[in-house]
Amino acid sequence: MKKKRRLLRSDLLWLIAVAVLVLLQFWWLPGDPGTPDDTYSNTIEGKRGFFETLKSLSERDLFPAVQRESEKLIPDSASTLLILGPDRYPDEHEKRELAEFVMNGGNLMFAPNWLDPTFSMDRIGISTTKEYFSKEDTVVSATPVAGSSVPSSTASDSTADTSELPAEAPEDTTKAPITSSNAKPGTPASKTASSRDEKSETKGLIEDALKTKPGMQPNPVPAVGVEEDDFTDVADLSTQSPLVDGNVIWRTRAKMQTGRLNPVVLVATSEGTTQAAMWQYGNGQVLLSASADVFSNRAMLDASQAELAIRMVERLHSEHYSFGDTPIVVSEYLNASDSYRGTGVLMSPSLRSGTLQLIMIAFLAGWFGFHRFGPPRRSTVSERRSLTESATAVGNLFFRTQSGGEAVSGYVDYFRTQLQAMFGSVIRIEDSKTIALRAGLDPDDVNHRINNALGLSGARSTSAPQAAGAIRDLSEILQRLSGNRSN
Repeated sequence: MKKKRRLLRSDLLWLIAVAVLVLLQFWWLPGDPGTPDDTYSNTIEGKRGFFETLKSLSERDLFPAVQRESEKLIPDSASTLLILGPDRYPDEHEKRELAEFVMNGGNLMFAPNWLDPTFSMDRIGISTTKEYFSKEDTVVSATPVAGSSVPSSTASDSTADTSELPAEAPEDTTKAPITSSNAKPGTPASKTASSRDEKSETKGLIEDALKTKPGMQPNPVPAVGVEEDDFTDVADLSTQSPLVDGNVIWRTRAKMQTGRLNPVVLVATSEGTTQAAMWQYGNGQVLLSASADVFSNRAMLDASQAELAIRMVERLHSEHYSFGDTPIVVSEYLNASDSYRGTGVLMSPSLRSGTLQLIMIAFLAGWFGFHRFGPPRRSTVSERRSLTESATAVGNLFFRTQSGGEAVSGYVDYFRTQLQAMFGSVIRIEDSKTIALRAGLDPDDVNHRINNALGLSGARSTSAPQAAGAIRDLSEILQRLSGNRSN
């Protein structure tokens, strides 16, 4: 009973293991790189909502073609490449490829990883570092300089002045992009140029408005002795952008450095801290965002953040390309390739399902060999015994039945057979002298042994010692005849 219970418990473990492998084939489908922050993920950190929004705008001809790319880092043709919160950062070889891609006319949008935002690509000017923010400054505001003659109302007016400036992008995200490349056929070149100059002037006004007003400075840095609880590594900043109207909450964990690049600021706090900027490198453009959260599913639930994310892509793509000519490529290579290197080829998306099936077959084979299934099957094949075991069994049988004469009779027949095999019909068992001459023994001794064995053969009164002695005498003669004369 205990053995049956033990088998039942072990069977349950085997069954659970097989069931888990079966469920993995449905819940761990091939094609998903397995990262929570990519455009396949519908978690709050994922970017599936951002990708689906771009796709829907593309299907309504309001955006160029949008596609994913997980097989290679650099697209085959000129395009706008989006690398948003990658699992791993590009290595040195991949950095050179990205720099050449932008130099040759490609556009690159880059946002660092949310958990580890420290990254630099010096060749094209990308540099982000992790930042710690004061909890009091999670919503950025400007503070008047002590002793300044600026009125106290200046701080409150700074936001109002900015909101009165004309925005570069319309409020409705479904409208066509406001770029010179989107002008209708037949539009005079002078009108297009005038529109472009007007936009540049507006952009300059907004950039000036984003800078700190005279007589104001950012909030002072806390002293060294401030408690650790006063700081946080995640901040919700109030930012402004020439791409959208009003303020936008910007969730970040990093800061970006673009001082030597003279970039076009796209997102900044009221203190003048840049959170997203764009600059030219070679024939292409680079757009760096200090945070990838604005592209997450969480940000897509907020209208202002969703609009800002779309407008940033629109602004970067429209810098060189007319919509419809080149695609927007969302790169998943730095997510998928990390999964390949971490788990091996057999666990890659293309082979994962087959690998799970092979593992399940191995589990079933182990379960099958663990114990017997069904009733026992009778074996029709008898086991063969060794010569020693057979002789011992026959000896015990003769001893118990007092059949020593039968044993001697059997060995006498075996002696005759061996003589015939060695010498043919020339020598018989009765020719004791000839046998003694061949064996190199005394003729009288050989004659005595043979006659003793013939007399005990088949006799009922033969005891076990007599039978054993007769058989031993004949076996010694056979050994001498076969050439074994060591004794």
